[in-house]
Parts: sequence; structure tokens; C-alpha cells
Amino acid sequence: MKATIRLMAASSLAWLLIAGSPAQAALMTCSVPGPGGTSYSLSDASNKACFSGNDTNQIDASFSLFGMTGWVLSDKNDGPDGDGVIEFLTAPTNGDKSGNWAIDTLAGLSNIVITLKAGNGFGAFLLDLTVADPLSGRWASGKDLSHASIYYNGQPTTKVPEPSTLALIGLGLLGLGMARRRAHK
Repeated sequence: MKATIRLMAASSLAWLLIAGSPAQAALMTCSVPGPGGTSYSLSDASNKACFSGNDTNQIDASFSLFGMTGWVLSDKNDGPDGDGVIEFLTAPTNGDKSGNWAIDTLAGLSNIVITLKAGNGFGAFLLDLTVADPLSGRWASGKDLSHASIYYNGQPTTKVPEPSTLALIGLGLLGLGMARRRAHK
């Protein structure tokens, strides 16, 4: 009898976990029309826009994207570009047509965009922060990927320490350790 009850409880728990698991968000797609244009897709996006040209040449503080200006480049998968507030953990791979992506943090921001560049245009996708895991998803492009970038709008609430700040903290701790050692002699 106890074994039957345990089996029923385990079975019920399994069904609850399966039913309660959020489904992977569908890919949101946009296309750049014309010669050299292509389609782009990203999961976990709440909005999309496709443009001709190159995102890193066009998106800046005055560029209007999803009704907002003030965009900041945070990371680019093929260079040291950006301020590093948000970085790719798993970056889309240049030359591929699909794969996975993951970022390290939301940095307290509510407006984060991932762009995919291939051919003569790029797709921009506003991340949907209401999904179960807004830090990772899937991507696809109709042509070989040139690069992917992360942009944000707003003021990050989680601070990224400057390298010089980390060096000062390290030197301070070293100094405290040396002072303590001298005091014990």
C-alpha cells in the first residue's frame, strides 16, 4: 500500500513539473527585403525590427529603436567593442546560420537588445524579460552570421568594477595583511 501511494505521489509530482515547466519561447522573425537581405530569428524576444546596413555603424545614442534613443553598445562577439556591462557567455558564432546565445546578466536593465548581422542588414530583438530564462535562447539567420551585438538602454543598477578599482582593493588588502603581520612580530 505504501509503495502504491509513493508511486502515485511521484507520478503526480512528475506531471506537475512537466505541466508547470514553461515552454521554450518561439523564435521571433524579421526580414530585410531586397538583394542581399535576409531573415533573422531570436527566441525570448518581445519585439523585433530589421534594417539595412550595419548595426555597429548605425545604433548609437541618437538612433531610435523600439521608440527609444540612448542605446549603448555593451558587447560584440567578434571584438573588444562595448562597455562590458552585459557580455555574451555563449555568443552566436560568426559564419553559422543558427545556434544558441547566452548573456551573463540583465544588470538591472529592462531594455536589452541583441542584434544579428548578416548580408546587407541586421535584425534587432528586444529581449522579453518575462520568460523563465531571459539570459539565454536560440537564434537563426538566413545567411552566414557576420556578427552579433548586445545593446542596452537605461542606467545599469549593478555596477561592474573598474580594473583600477579592483587593483586598489587588492593593494589595500595586501597592505592590511602586511600591517597585521608586522603587528604580530
